[in-house]
Amino acid sequence: IQRRNQNGIIGQRAKKSKGFLMQDSQSDDPGSNAQAHRRSVAFRFSRRSLLLVIAGLTPVMLMGLVGDASYRNADKFSLKFGAGAVEIWQGTFSPGGKKRILIMPGVQKPTEIKAVYTKEAVFPLAFNFYLSKADALMAVTGMPDFVGIKSYLNRALSFATTEELRQTAHARINQIDRMILFYKADVAATRGTTDGLEAALDYLDQAATLNPDEIETELIQKKKANILKLLETL
Repeated sequence: IQRRNQNGIIGQRAKKSKGFLMQDSQSDDPGSNAQAHRRSVAFRFSRRSLLLVIAGLTPVMLMGLVGDASYRNADKFSLKFGAGAVEIWQGTFSPGGKKRILIMPGVQKPTEIKAVYTKEAVFPLAFNFYLSKADALMAVTGMPDFVGIKSYLNRALSFATTEELRQTAHARINQIDRMILFYKADVAATRGTTDGLEAALDYLDQAATLNPDEIETELIQKKKANILKLLETL
């Protein structure tokens, strides 16, 4: 019995000694522990970096989607009718929303009614609307409202979608500018002084640069000839 007990105690001591040696041998390998630590830190760092990148790109992607949708929305137009007027609205859906850009009283409905229009379809309506407003001011008796007329023509120009419409608006603006210069030349010439007559010649020279037609070109030449004769008599 004593031998068996002694053998058991010795065996237990041997097992404890063996386990201690194995644990001590593992703890004595610093390279293995450092490598495992580096792998753990690198994994945590790469995962955290990936999450930060995703978090940073998400708002940018959302803003890009919203901007693209708004840009596409800005190219779409709709028309509303009521109270004897036609309204032009820009945009047809969110997030850009709708925005009314013009009310045109007295304008007739287009022959073809659509849910969505392009800029080329609705802008000529606005162009002709402002052109007719300028014509109405020109037809007023007395001195024309040149400032108001040019304002309407410039608004019409902002709605010109073709080169032909732009040329039409520019021709009308040049016509108004020539009329203003003719008026200034007549007022300056009536002073009867050298300075006034020279100013009148300058106004007529400016009018000659604004693409006058044949009749206006002949009128400019006659006015200049008369002014030069008056200068010779002074």
